[in-house]
Amino acid sequence: MGITEEGIEGEQMLFRWLRSRRVNFFQPDAIGDNTIYEAKHQERFRKPPFDGHGLPYWQIRARLDFADKNNMRAMLVVFDKETNEIFYQYFDVLEKGEHFDTRGAKPRRVYPLTSFIVQKRQS
Repeated sequence: MGITEEGIEGEQMLFRWLRSRRVNFFQPDAIGDNTIYEAKHQERFRKPPFDGHGLPYWQIRARLDFADKNNMRAMLVVFDKETNEIFYQYFDVLEKGEHFDTRGAKPRRVYPLTSFIVQKRQS
């Protein structure tokens, strides 16, 4: 078994152990500079009501709750599959602004593109 497989197996063992202890947890994409980062590489949501990016609401709540309890902030960073752009913004800022909740098998909270800071991605 290689290092990668052993690492994944170790993580899975940890997750089972945490669940057995009834610990609420999630796996952030990165933590740095007192910020929890959630990364998405996805296509944008198309209007109506607006073009935007988003994620499942439970992920938003988990990151905001953790950030609040630990005196941190949580940020969404989206690498747009259709463009050479990176959209980013703190979740608390996004939540104060306009948003739209989709329905269906995989509901998501979507924020308008105008709610994000936009940066061109380096190739």
